[in-house]
Amino acid sequence: MKLYKKNNRLRVNLKCSLFLFALQLIIPVLSANGYAQSQQQATDRPVEAKTQQNKTSSEENHTAPSVPPNTTMLPPVTVEAKASEEVTGYVAKRSSTATKTDTPIIEIPQSVSVVTRRELDMRSVQNFTEALRYVPGVTVDQFGFDGRGFEYLLMRGFNGNPNANFRDGLSNAAQGLFFGGFITDTYGLERVDVLRGPSSMMFGRGDAGGIVNRITKQPSATPIREIEFQYGNFDRKRIAADIGAVSKDGTLMFRLVTTALDSDTQVKQPDAGGDRAHNERFYIAPSITWRPTVDTTITLMGDILNNRSQSSPFYITAPDGGFTKVLQSDTKFSRYNTNQSSFSYQIEHHFNEIFTVRQNFRHAQQSGQFRDLFSLDYNTPDQPTLMDREAYGTRERLRQTVLDTHLQAKLNTGPLHHIMLLGADWNQTNASMKYFEGYTNGFIVPGIDILNPVYSQSIPSPDFLINNAKQKIDQLGFYIQDQIRYNENWILTLGGRFDRIHSKNTDTVNLFEDPAANSHTKKSAFTGRAGLTYLFSNGVAPYVSYSQSFLPQPGLSSSGHAFNPTRGDQYEVGIKYQPVGGRSLYTMALFDLTKTNVLTRDPNDISGIRFIQTGEVGSRGAELEARGEVLPGLNAIGTFTYYEMNINKSNEDNVGKMPVQVPNTLTSAWLDYSFRNLGIPWLRGLGIGGGVCYVGRVFNDEQNTSSTPAFTLFDATLRYEYGPVLFTLNASNVFNNKYIASTFFNRNYLGTERTVVGTMAFRF
Repeated sequence: MKLYKKNNRLRVNLKCSLFLFALQLIIPVLSANGYAQSQQQATDRPVEAKTQQNKTSSEENHTAPSVPPNTTMLPPVTVEAKASEEVTGYVAKRSSTATKTDTPIIEIPQSVSVVTRRELDMRSVQNFTEALRYVPGVTVDQFGFDGRGFEYLLMRGFNGNPNANFRDGLSNAAQGLFFGGFITDTYGLERVDVLRGPSSMMFGRGDAGGIVNRITKQPSATPIREIEFQYGNFDRKRIAADIGAVSKDGTLMFRLVTTALDSDTQVKQPDAGGDRAHNERFYIAPSITWRPTVDTTITLMGDILNNRSQSSPFYITAPDGGFTKVLQSDTKFSRYNTNQSSFSYQIEHHFNEIFTVRQNFRHAQQSGQFRDLFSLDYNTPDQPTLMDREAYGTRERLRQTVLDTHLQAKLNTGPLHHIMLLGADWNQTNASMKYFEGYTNGFIVPGIDILNPVYSQSIPSPDFLINNAKQKIDQLGFYIQDQIRYNENWILTLGGRFDRIHSKNTDTVNLFEDPAANSHTKKSAFTGRAGLTYLFSNGVAPYVSYSQSFLPQPGLSSSGHAFNPTRGDQYEVGIKYQPVGGRSLYTMALFDLTKTNVLTRDPNDISGIRFIQTGEVGSRGAELEARGEVLPGLNAIGTFTYYEMNINKSNEDNVGKMPVQVPNTLTSAWLDYSFRNLGIPWLRGLGIGGGVCYVGRVFNDEQNTSSTPAFTLFDATLRYEYGPVLFTLNASNVFNNKYIASTFFNRNYLGTERTVVGTMAFRF
């Protein structure tokens, strides 16, 4: 472990040097005018405000700079904030995630939650799954603590990894053939939008549970200058910066977001020495926005993320299925190394008051080298506590290109007002993998005795090639949507979409002679959505909706034919309440969701490894959410989720049972109070907060014969702002509740231990 740290200090130091060098390049170009402007804003802003919002309006006066004679001047450009950026504390009023049009959340006939930048800051969120802890209908960390960066989550009981992953309205759901998948650094996000329920009508392939749309920090009309220093337990050290500038005429805006992390984790080898798994990350994301005219906006964005982790969170179960504190792997052997990058652009042009065209593009790529051990079985009756293990390693590459173009039209037909959307999108994913196991040259991985575990043993890297596989998926979709408003109260949302998917799988090795490893399939699907909302004058909005989803499945049936996509159908009824002029939003939703074409074992296949598509899973339940400022200075979040999820149809002995790892009850509450409103000078900069999360029990097997108990976690925060400096102290799992998140795959997954992080932010 120590050698690993020493060898990697050079890389960490180099990354920190690059980080500081970037700051040296950016800071001098910030204008004195912008500096003075930011100082004035720092004086006027609330003490808890950490991020800058675009507040420039079309009514502001702009003084034209003096220019030399005979110089041609362009008309002044006014930078306006998008309505989708309209945020008050913990509450966002609008979102484009559900409809691709800038729509008030109260008018959307489907469940939408928004985690704002302020909430992320106040809770000092350390990873992406933690950001969703106080969102209804979402289960995170079902595999316990995971320092590798993987973003496992369930939405309304269905797997959201990776099909629920979106970035700035474009699919980020590409997945490698084994471990590969894109990682999110939460410091680079402005907000997170969560759309629950089927959403294929707007976004194409996806599972029935919904999508999570990560909104990237973009250039702002207000200069941004922030540097953070962070230290926490497990020797966590992080430096971050958010720097932005704007030209004098407002036509050009720039932003740079970057972080560098060096930390141990809670994953610890319990033998002598107690080495901990280590984690390193470097992230940098520049962006620039150009507004050549008042009607045209062009934004270019890029990012690079490098992640290095030794964390392998798998703990061996005892022969009787009970919990042990014995790691399956070894921190000196495990490697989860990921390098990823992306480039994207967003173009928006207003032809006139009726027509607007938008085009969004992203190309992302990732390369990863992963190495770990997995358990086989307990050795022999003579060694009943010795677990045999096997080593494996993968080399993976992943590329995804996404393009979405749509035309928006605002029309009137008699008493009806239409916001129509006509669009097409294209999504291509290329994945490749080489999978190695340790079979050659008498390669034997030493087993591990759960009564006397010995770590840090010599384990050669696996060198026997098992798979050399490639996968290419092309998706082309066409969609149309109409949001129809009648008499200012009735809003009817209708939409339909047609998708064509072409996939190709190859494996030049294919030792196991799997026919699915070399297959070529073409599938198509139609999905739709319909919703009706009624707006009362007092801010109450009941709604009803129907939505569909589809998700292609890899592999072949017993007959050798490609599987059809799974289908999701949901009926949802709910009510939203947003007090007129208030700073809160309340939502209640009831849903009935069915997923069909689910794989189940073929009863005619003696081998038991072939599947047919006769399975069906149902999920019905209730979700409640309240967000807002309930009293001056007091912000609150409250959520409740209850599921009745069952396997409706199956050829296995699990009909009527609940799927594994799905809790039937989730509830959470968070309070945040700023003392600024008390009028006491020495308390003006003080703020406190705390939260509680309850996760119900989950079943560990398909027959529901064993379960993992429910658990409750408490969080807390304390902060103080003095001039341009903000100090925060955050604790997650305050009472250090030792709990098991789940027991699955004959392994136990430990929950996140108490984490204490102190942050000092400078805004200048």
